[in-house]
Amino acid sequence: MSVTVTVTPSRSVRLLARVASALRASPAGAAPPPSHPRHEDALAVLSATRGVIARGWVQNTWYVLETPAGPRPARQRFLPSRLDRSRVVGACLVGAVMHGGWQLSPRAEYAYPAIDALWHTLFDAGAAGSADPVGPMTPPLVRAARVRDLTTWNDRGHRAKHEVLQLLDLTIARVSSHRAAAVDA
Repeated sequence: MSVTVTVTPSRSVRLLARVASALRASPAGAAPPPSHPRHEDALAVLSATRGVIARGWVQNTWYVLETPAGPRPARQRFLPSRLDRSRVVGACLVGAVMHGGWQLSPRAEYAYPAIDALWHTLFDAGAAGSADPVGPMTPPLVRAARVRDLTTWNDRGHRAKHEVLQLLDLTIARVSSHRAAAVDA
């Protein structure tokens, strides 16, 4: 059985009209609705991340685990999934984001908006004040590059814990103020 669809000029005109209507309804750069889930997820994970960093911040490893022999760096691959998270006593910035996300949801994807928001705060600071501080969902390769950028920033020899906490506070403030502006609009 073969199904064929004939595209007539009137059908393509109607399709173009629907696409144009959809584009007019959601202009590029428009603020998301006040209850945008990416912003809510980012704020929840960033708040949890701040608590993880306050308890213990590390460099050159994602996590430090409590072991019978004392605290030891965790040996893991990129975005570790098999980790006894109850033993985490310290984390780098990205490790803390993933751990903070895990505290709220078993799905790693829950932490992704926080990674995006941190990256935008750190590397997209010149963007207009009305720019979305979380940004749209990104492909896995883009997010992996952002994880690399944030990890490199965290692991610089001159970096200090207070700078990581300042970045988190600034990111939380940017996402919160954008959310408040969307509610007021």
